[in-house]
Amino acid sequence: MNLLQYTESNIMEMLMTPSQGPLEEQSICVACGFCCDGTLFLHACLNPGERGTGSLPEKIEAASFSGNGKDYFRLPCQYFNEKCTIYDRKRADVCSSYRCQLLKDFAEGKVSLPDALDTVHEARNMRYEIMEEYRRISGINDRVTFRQLLLNLGKIQNSNPVGETYNRKIDMLQARCNILEALFIRHFRSESDFEKIIMI
Repeated sequence: MNLLQYTESNIMEMLMTPSQGPLEEQSICVACGFCCDGTLFLHACLNPGERGTGSLPEKIEAASFSGNGKDYFRLPCQYFNEKCTIYDRKRADVCSSYRCQLLKDFAEGKVSLPDALDTVHEARNMRYEIMEEYRRISGINDRVTFRQLLLNLGKIQNSNPVGETYNRKIDMLQARCNILEALFIRHFRSESDFEKIIMI
């Protein structure tokens, strides 16, 4: 489902839950999902005491791990399928507390709701086109997230594959990824988010 397929009733159905952000902010989250689906991050932080206590949904618990004295769970979230499938249930604390730069800018009046949704739509379209080009070039049809795609591109470039045409296509795809990354850095990510919540 893409942004244009979300109807007002779809969004309202997913948003009718207590202890969430304002409905307009939630509509941005529901249309986006980049923080859940492996587009922005490979892992999300868990708060102390969440892991191993029975407080996490089963699939998040199964994807959890520890490192450097902190607990995390791997992304993409297994409850994410074009949208969060447990939006109205108890999730990890980060699921409701994480606020991307776009949400912050919207809350501060720096961007309107239509402009925020347009930004999400633009990023989703760019990501889709990059993923399709990656499949065409690599011949790999396995489902990968944008973060995984970046890692795979790095491996391909380091392996120095034979063929000038192939290398040129990979370089062009990397350039397109860099443009999308610039959009993510400008509109979705902030340094404090990385430090406090997310481990790349």
